[in-house]
Formats: sequence, C-alpha cells, structure tokens
Amino acid sequence: MSRTGPVKTGVVSGSPRVFGSPGEFARDVAGVVRSARPLAAVFLHGRLDRRERERIMLAVSRVNACRGCTFVHQRWALRAGVSAAELQAIELGEFAALDDRSRAAVAYATALAERRFREALPEDVVAAAALHLSPAGRSAVEAVARLMALANLSANTAGAIFASLAAARTRRSRRAPHT
Repeated sequence: MSRTGPVKTGVVSGSPRVFGSPGEFARDVAGVVRSARPLAAVFLHGRLDRRERERIMLAVSRVNACRGCTFVHQRWALRAGVSAAELQAIELGEFAALDDRSRAAVAYATALAERRFREALPEDVVAAAALHLSPAGRSAVEAVARLMALANLSANTAGAIFASLAAARTRRSRRAPHT
C-alpha cells in the first residue's frame, strides 16, 4: 500500500528500538555528523519551519517507540501550530490527512527511520518526496530524521540499560539471606 495515502507505519508502538552494538551507535553518530550542514540550514536558517520539523520529529519518535521524545514533541508540535488532527494522523501513521508537502516529508522521514537509514526506500515514497520537496528539502528532512533517531535510540538504549541494571539488582536482593 502507498505511503502517500492512508497507511499505518511499520513501527508505531511496541518495544522501544535500541542500539544493538556500539558500532550501530557509531554509524548513527557519523550519519548525524555528515548531516551537519543540512542541520545548520534547518536550525539556524529555517530550511524547515517549526511545524514541519516537529511533525518529522514526532513521526520518527513514534517509529522508534521513544515514549519520552514522543511526549515532548507532541507538546512542542502543538505549540508550533500543528493541529490535534495532524498529531493524531501522525500517531496513527495515516498521512493522508496532511497537506502534500507535509505528507511527503513525514512519509520520507518515517521510511528512512523504519529502515534505520540503511535500506532503499519504497519508490512511491521517493517519488512523492521528489515531487514535493527540493533536493535541499529532502536533505533537511533526512538530517532532522537522523538527529531524532539518534536521540530516540540513545534514550531507549539508556533506558534499557538502566532497566536491566535495576532488574539485576532486584534479583540479587531477593537472593540475599535475610537476617
């Protein structure tokens, strides 16, 4: 089914995505570093407006099941002027409710994040992005998506490590003899 119509994303909720190895983390950091110029264009020169940026960040946070980032970016998106209907559409992965440019940007960012920036994107997503976003616009969307994915997976991985440590501590305390 087409990403440009009413569809659901591959990962909207469920288990938070985490880094599988230090090498994955390093690859993602390198991807963000390579995106420094487009990120500067976004955050310093307004390549994407705040609403567009928040839509992308929210969509990527949903893909990565980062509850904290999703919570924060929902609020920031509302403050930036994203409607509650648009937020719901992004949450459900039903991008048809968005205008053409936003739909193309969010679908493009979502597809990149779903594939961890490593696999080819569906042709319809690439075609819609090419139709509605300039090359610099696509680069800006990818840069924001990479930055958000790095933040999501870093937060999720830290959370998983802390949860694992807490569980181990609990197991140890249950085995300790009572005096």
